[in-house]
Amino acid sequence: MEYSGTPARTRAPDVLKALSRPTTTSPVILLAEDSEDDAYFFQRALRRTGLPHTLKRARNGKLAVEALKEAIEAPEAGVLPHIIFLDLKMPIMGGFDVLEWIRSSPASGRSSVVVLSGSDEAADRAKASELGAHSYLVKPITESQLREQLQKIFVGENSPGAPA
Repeated sequence: MEYSGTPARTRAPDVLKALSRPTTTSPVILLAEDSEDDAYFFQRALRRTGLPHTLKRARNGKLAVEALKEAIEAPEAGVLPHIIFLDLKMPIMGGFDVLEWIRSSPASGRSSVVVLSGSDEAADRAKASELGAHSYLVKPITESQLREQLQKIFVGENSPGAPA
């Protein structure tokens, strides 16, 4: 699902669907999240930050990788996300596998990755950092946590590829 600033009122299909075209002034954000509830709360928090944006959502890791591949291979079809918010526990392909793929691809490796997880385990945090995640947030996230992450990334406190 893709939206610009406000969430769609209907349930998202399993494939990414464009509801608006990204502009050069709106950062593109990819949310890889299988939970409808977590996606809703993320979208609501993002909207409340007031940041103009285009949000794309993938319901599992495989769809996230497909969306990134499409943006790399056919730039006219999609814009490579500036930021990827990545759930770790997803069906078909998990977040760690997606993160490994992102960091192994030079083009997608430029995107900043923020891990979203229900786990506060030190081993998960360490692995995410090893794989190049910029930050690790434990769900549910608040509007202020989201705003802080976006400011860090867009203001340049975190450079792409630098671990948290």
